[in-house]
Amino acid sequence: MFLNRRVLIVLAFSLAPTFALAEKFDFHHENVLGTSFHLQVDANSQLAANIAETEALAEIDRLAAILSSYDSRSELSKFLSLPVGSSMVMSSELFEVLNLCEQWTTASGGAFNPAVESLSLMWKQAGVSNQLIDASALHSLTSQIAAKHWKLDVLLQQATRQSTLPLSLNAIAKGYILDRVAESTIQRSKAVNGVLLDIGGDIRVAGNLTASISIADPNHDAISANATISSLMIENAGIATSGRSERTFQIQGTKYSHLIDPRTGSPVTEIISATVIAPTAQAADVLATICSVMSTDDSLKLINSINNTECMLITAAGVVHQSPNWPTEQNHNVARLSNSTILVNSESQEAEPQMLIEFEITKAENAGRYRRPYVAVWIEDKDGFPVRTLSLFMMQDQPGPRWYRDLRRWYAGDQMRLLVDKMDIIDAVSKPTRNPGQYKVAWDGRDDAGSILKEGEYTLLIEAAREHGSYQLMKHKFQVGGKPFEESLKGNAEISSATVKYKATAN
Repeated sequence: MFLNRRVLIVLAFSLAPTFALAEKFDFHHENVLGTSFHLQVDANSQLAANIAETEALAEIDRLAAILSSYDSRSELSKFLSLPVGSSMVMSSELFEVLNLCEQWTTASGGAFNPAVESLSLMWKQAGVSNQLIDASALHSLTSQIAAKHWKLDVLLQQATRQSTLPLSLNAIAKGYILDRVAESTIQRSKAVNGVLLDIGGDIRVAGNLTASISIADPNHDAISANATISSLMIENAGIATSGRSERTFQIQGTKYSHLIDPRTGSPVTEIISATVIAPTAQAADVLATICSVMSTDDSLKLINSINNTECMLITAAGVVHQSPNWPTEQNHNVARLSNSTILVNSESQEAEPQMLIEFEITKAENAGRYRRPYVAVWIEDKDGFPVRTLSLFMMQDQPGPRWYRDLRRWYAGDQMRLLVDKMDIIDAVSKPTRNPGQYKVAWDGRDDAGSILKEGEYTLLIEAAREHGSYQLMKHKFQVGGKPFEESLKGNAEISSATVKYKATAN
């Protein structure tokens, strides 16, 4: 599997179909390359979309069996097991990715290096032991990382192992896989007009499909957190975001990023979020990592030297930098300055929401990938009236909204609310990308209209329904304006665990 390195990217989609019969079909799976997978297909029929889903998953599996460093049976793992000086004839895919790695290592001056895996393991162990790394050991390892780790023979399509250091293709393989899957999905069927693939925050849009993508504040990674930075339209391109997000660790009370600079051996500190748009997901994927490691000036210089590629960088101080041709967008939480931009309320970046709900979807028994159930998280008042929908996970099959009717309690309540305020909230609900099955939802104490709720008794509800599976409902009563609390809710067949943390604030 490949680890998710991404901050939250919230998606909303619009489609301008070429064919009158074209429709949008959405598919969601967990534990695909170790993260969540969303596939949107613009197809002429449900059958064509279903076939595209099956073929896309099969192609992901095929490529993962080549590029994964976590699977001991993968082709990459076989290469890494070779003694120094030994050679191996490779598939065209692995050979191409290693060749791309060499190009990006050179272009970034070493800011990208697959051998950084050694440093990541060293810092991970330091976090577990809560002991700082010896400077001499760090210097020795960075010197080894800067050396050559393989030699490619283009004529024979083989590689020779030149070091014993572990290597990881996490920063490039996911984007590469997205590109290959997008291309093959469209080419295999004339009934498929366009696709959007999102694997753990790396996104590829191809064919006749346009996506409006909102990028969230890296300091507020939960669903429904009121900190969306901007939204922009993407078509026939890849987009990726890298940054510290929730993936940090502590040593002796100091928080560190999981991203390590291969040149210095230390966790990065300057950039907390780097979003890159490029013609391919592979380029966006690796450049997002590179821009997280390099300085702001060096990152902008590199991006400006690459055709049709743009970036948005956010520093630890909350300053936002954009490349000159960053697409026209709607900014939600950014204040314009003379020469740069800055995040609104950046001084309170780590402020907690009024309520934070974390839950985990029950994993499949075989530990493989599994379809995500329909899940709704919302708040009702003491009379059972739904005042705020926090998140809604859907599997939309055309031509009707059958998916949310399976969430019986939420659907009935939403219909009742619509009779009162005539406002449809379904399209406004976030569509998240997280680590497999693990989700975090934030609530700011407001209702669907944006008004602060009055003090009193309310109920948090988490409802889940799986196709050809079970129906489950969790409830937890609480007092708005009451005492802070942290509770664990009893798991069930669809939601294995859930915790609720409430931080009372003055209205």
